Amino acid sequence: TPAEKLVLAAAPYPSTRALLDDSLLAVLDAQLAGRAPFTSSGFERLRQEVSAGLVDALFETVSLTARVLDAARAADKAISATSSLALMAPLADARAQLDALVFPGFVRATGVAQLRRLPVYLAGIAYRVERLAGNPGRDRQWQTEVEQAVALYRDAGGQLPLPPDADPRLASVRWMLEELRLSLFAQPLGAAGPVSVQRIRKALAA
Repeated sequence: TPAEKLVLAAAPYPSTRALLDDSLLAVLDAQLAGRAPFTSSGFERLRQEVSAGLVDALFETVSLTARVLDAARAADKAISATSSLALMAPLADARAQLDALVFPGFVRATGVAQLRRLPVYLAGIAYRVERLAGNPGRDRQWQTEVEQAVALYRDAGGQLPLPPDADPRLASVRWMLEELRLSLFAQPLGAAGPVSVQRIRKALAA
């Protein structure tokens, strides 16, 4: 749509074409699901299967990406609109969270399945920032929990932003960090299941 085109043009990619290429790779990753044929006939069957739904899946993914970028813009606006020396630390944390979610190459690095949760994570940033001044002490306590979880993740080799070739176990924990943030800073938005620093520690040790 015209509105989506405007949003996509402001994406953190060198060009809209680069974003579309990245989205295409994300769709291929999802449809291939790790399958690698070893015969020409197997390759042809897989090619036909993927090609059949490729265009529709690409349009759906690009539309979802536009929703993500729109939510990112709202989160950025909320952070920029809040100016207080007393809130510098949580605002810096919110900015770092935003930058680790939306960056050049984020569509494929995130993956089509997880991309559906990004608008919620980004809405969680805006929700937190808009309520920061009401109880900064409570926010500090919650941020301490998040910092503990992030430290565990990094000590295990995890990176932020998530690289496209991340170990599946670390990738799973990376998204647990976002669900933890929701459960603390934006409870009404709803985390995807129970999550805590202890659960993250257990997942990394598995």
